[in-house]
Amino acid sequence: MSVWDAYPADYRAAEVGALAAAVNAGECVSVVGLSGAGKSNLLGFIANRPPLGGVRFALVDCNRLRETAPGALFKLIRAALDDPAPAEEEWPALESAVAHRLARGPLCLLFDRFDPLAESAALAGNLRALRDAHKYDLTFVIATRRPLPARTELAELFAAHTLWLGPLSPADARWNVERYMQRLGRRWGDETVARLIEFSGAYPSLLRAACEAYAADPDPDSLADHAAVRARLEEFWADVPSPDDLRSSGLAGHPLLAALTMAHVATSQLTAKENLLLICLRAHPDAVCEKDDIIGAVWPEDKVFERGVRDDSLAQLVRRLREKIEPDPAHPRFIHTVPGRGYVYRPAGPMEPSRP
Repeated sequence: MSVWDAYPADYRAAEVGALAAAVNAGECVSVVGLSGAGKSNLLGFIANRPPLGGVRFALVDCNRLRETAPGALFKLIRAALDDPAPAEEEWPALESAVAHRLARGPLCLLFDRFDPLAESAALAGNLRALRDAHKYDLTFVIATRRPLPARTELAELFAAHTLWLGPLSPADARWNVERYMQRLGRRWGDETVARLIEFSGAYPSLLRAACEAYAADPDPDSLADHAAVRARLEEFWADVPSPDDLRSSGLAGHPLLAALTMAHVATSQLTAKENLLLICLRAHPDAVCEKDDIIGAVWPEDKVFERGVRDDSLAQLVRRLREKIEPDPAHPRFIHTVPGRGYVYRPAGPMEPSRP
């Protein structure tokens, strides 16, 4: 019995259903999930517990690549197709292995952790050629942390089918907690399980971290301060997901993530003026920063600047900064407008609307 046999038959039912429908129709699918979304679990589940349909699945784990050269990937694909024999030229050997496997019916290659290869134009062309040679009989599912680069040979295959992974369903989240308890020989009450799911927003890596934290210290009020939770959050924000990424993943407004967003803003993503504005606001947390003071800090080189022009420029700069750091720019959490005066920066203030 493998680890996959323990998964419920309806694990990630909505996502598996959407993916299976596309693949059974001969279409390719891009699975996009931020750090900790459970992409590997989804692809592993599909490879070992394939959904109904005539398509066979083969899992290609790109973490096993020794290098990102095309030949190394071709060899890894052949190994996934049970054709690991040495070859003088990897591309003809791959074409032969794929054709041999397709003789048994439609095939879908599941590429896990494809991120290091996503920018390679050579690989994009090779995979596109392989797909075109067996159109609709050969499909790809590619899992990455970011959408594939637009307007490339490979991205065109996935234009109609991009699946963003987000929080688990209530049933899947509860099963994850129950499985964790079984491994530890623990038994937590329904109220505790519900609280762990609510705290984590049912996001896979945060849910696991919440379980680890509670197992070490059964105080629900200290979960956010536990090292396991902090480590998962650090890992999540290390990729600098944008507000659009959070919304696409169903994570906009996630309380645990939103409370720490500002602490993890990468200044490399900001323009010089946006960074000066953020520095100015952060220097006076929970206090009103007057417009004139902000303008003086952000535009120190401007000796003469008409009032209307200054206000408009500041409002536009605030809007652009909100788009980069707010989980929901339409309802700012961190930068709030004080009509007629200026702005307030609240590091972890209440989620309350402010006027643009």
